[in-house]
Amino acid sequence: MSWTLPLLVGIACAVLLFWAVGAYNRLMRLRAKVKKQFAALDAFMLRELVWVQGCLPDAMRGGTMPAPLTLQDESHAALVRLWAACEQLAAALAETRHNPYTPELMEGLATAHDTLGAAWQRALEYLAADTSGADATRLANRRTHLLHQSLPLRESFNASVLTYNRAIGQFPASLLARLCGFRPAAILRALPLSSI
Repeated sequence: MSWTLPLLVGIACAVLLFWAVGAYNRLMRLRAKVKKQFAALDAFMLRELVWVQGCLPDAMRGGTMPAPLTLQDESHAALVRLWAACEQLAAALAETRHNPYTPELMEGLATAHDTLGAAWQRALEYLAADTSGADATRLANRRTHLLHQSLPLRESFNASVLTYNRAIGQFPASLLARLCGFRPAAILRALPLSSI
């Protein structure tokens, strides 16, 4: 009978180990799904960014700072702000791409996108004047169309984040999550759809 207790403890340890391995693998799969869903959203946001950059005058399409501002030239100032907002969004995307689980990075990405939207609004009339054959309404509608196309990707990403967060918050998986350093991820808040 003295072997019964060690046997029961051994069985309990084996069950606990198998559960921990299974739970860890499930959390890793959910975490990988978050990254995969963000990769699709990232690609689309990059597509939008490239399109907006393509609307800039040729001299502003490189990676270098455009010529210095003159206070009298409102159009140049608006276009430089748009260029800077494009650079900010590109940097936020690059940083978030490697770790889409970090709430601060996700908030920074949403803020950079908001900044791009505001700069886009201010530069729209000047972009239309500089873009042959396109008026402000057509440019605005095209960007709005791109934003609408990104909605399902953002919703899929947010759904995978919520599933992951629920999984790491449920007991007893929450103990394993804390032990392994899994932290709650952040959803990407709604991006403004209006361009005009």
